[in-house]
Amino acid sequence: MSMLSRTEVVVRRMTRADIDSVIDLDRKISGGKSQITYKDMAALDPGGPLDFSFIAEVEKKFAGFILAHLMYMGMPFNEFCVIYAIDVADEFRNRGIGRRMVDEVLDTCSAEGINTVRAIFPEKNEKLRKSVENLGFRRSTVANYDITLES
Repeated sequence: MSMLSRTEVVVRRMTRADIDSVIDLDRKISGGKSQITYKDMAALDPGGPLDFSFIAEVEKKFAGFILAHLMYMGMPFNEFCVIYAIDVADEFRNRGIGRRMVDEVLDTCSAEGINTVRAIFPEKNEKLRKSVENLGFRRSTVANYDITLES
């Protein structure tokens, strides 16, 4: 498939009206059960002041999304943007849409003076790791440790 031109792909900020489309696409890609829930989307607050999520459309057809959010952590607070998820519909894959959405997040962060953007994904996902590295991301110096509490 050929790459789509900048005029063929419209990348815009996500709004609450896009939630159903995001969940539907995630459901298709995940094999029937969406990994993203309405609760997740409510927490992300699409269109809110800390939301840096975007939608890609081709000829007004939903083509993909990127979920990203501004975060503050540590003492003193460090400001950074976290990319949680990126999905592109099968018919639009390998045509530069994912790259366009990542570029939009990076451009927005740059314009807002945010110097760090993190992509969070399972460490053992080699395909995703390679994709993220091809987009210019490098392994972080921040170590992440979790504890799982039984409910």
